[in-house]
Amino acid sequence: MQRSAQQIERISRWREAFRDDTTGIHKTVQDLLWNYAAFRTTVRIVRLANERREARPPLNQMLFNLISEGYWSSLLLGTRRLLDKAPLNGPKGVYSIRSVVKDVETSREWLTRRIYVEKVLDAQYDLDRLRREQHEKLTAAKGGVIWGDPELMKSEAAHRHFDTLSGVSHLARSPDDLVDPAIFTRIEARLAALDGIAVHVSTHVAHAGNKESRLNKLLDDFDERDAQKTLKQLKEVADLTGVWFANEGGTGLTTYIGDQFQGLDQPVVQKADITDLAEQWRVIDREVANWSIDPAGL
Repeated sequence: MQRSAQQIERISRWREAFRDDTTGIHKTVQDLLWNYAAFRTTVRIVRLANERREARPPLNQMLFNLISEGYWSSLLLGTRRLLDKAPLNGPKGVYSIRSVVKDVETSREWLTRRIYVEKVLDAQYDLDRLRREQHEKLTAAKGGVIWGDPELMKSEAAHRHFDTLSGVSHLARSPDDLVDPAIFTRIEARLAALDGIAVHVSTHVAHAGNKESRLNKLLDDFDERDAQKTLKQLKEVADLTGVWFANEGGTGLTTYIGDQFQGLDQPVVQKADITDLAEQWRVIDREVANWSIDPAGL
């Protein structure tokens, strides 16, 4: 009983890693996708403005630089979070794709087909019984319309997933089938292909790396196309591992409740407000100039 409770607790942590509203895997992926869409929209705004501005000045470079730098930092940091190699559990645990997959891998010896179907995917194991019951209902209906059994469909899907995970044919299924280790190797290979980003972030963004620690860890010419490929890879792996190990569907671009383009057809400030902004800038300049202490004040 204690072993079973421990297994259930472990499975619940896999689900929590995907579902957590603060730093969960799906939350991180959704934020990355939203920021990607917003940044591509911003780039499109700039392009359209440049095509039509005629004699008007271009869009403000200060604001665009702020948006751009914020976007690239959030993309790189979010990618690093999803690739984090720290363990899933404990005071230094993390919710990353890798932490979940590694935890599943260490659970392989007890994660049998039966436990997977019943505990991970919350389905009934006895597929033959469910099919027999469905057939009996069809026979009793004598050609009438009946509802399909959702439990039968859940069980069929769960067994198909484990067929893939175990490499066992549906004709040779056994309650004691285990996940094929090659599955973990293939997932890790996809994640490892993005590790260069995590290494770059550790020395250039998350930590103030020195000249030596930054050596050979620069992302050369990383642009919007690379961002697209990175997000595609992360979403694909997160969706698949979420379905497999957390009974979670995939994630996509969030549906905004409202109009995400509201206000874009209006100027940010009126021409008369520029004087006010200039004064604000001077106030900030004087404020920053006073941020100093002498040795006595230390």
